[in-house]
Amino acid sequence: MKIRDIRRIDLDGEEIKSVSDFHDIISEITYIVGYGRNLDALYDELTSSDDLIVIHNADLLKKNLGAHAEKIFEVFDDALKVNDALTIIYR
Repeated sequence: MKIRDIRRIDLDGEEIKSVSDFHDIISEITYIVGYGRNLDALYDELTSSDDLIVIHNADLLKKNLGAHAEKIFEVFDDALKVNDALTIIYR
């Protein structure tokens, strides 16, 4: 049996004030080459990921990004449905 190298990615909703901030942070922490800075690109990355993503202050992310935060959470939830190796925790 091979042990996977699982990355832990921490996102803090308090630090994300705009959609651009969100995509900047995703680009920086995931090292996605050519990341499209959109939700389709995020979904593609998540469905092939075995990372642990912890979203701190999820309520503040919702407050800061409004309806776009809901769309982000939908992408996270949709990716979880098709990728058993991915873990996402909301705090």
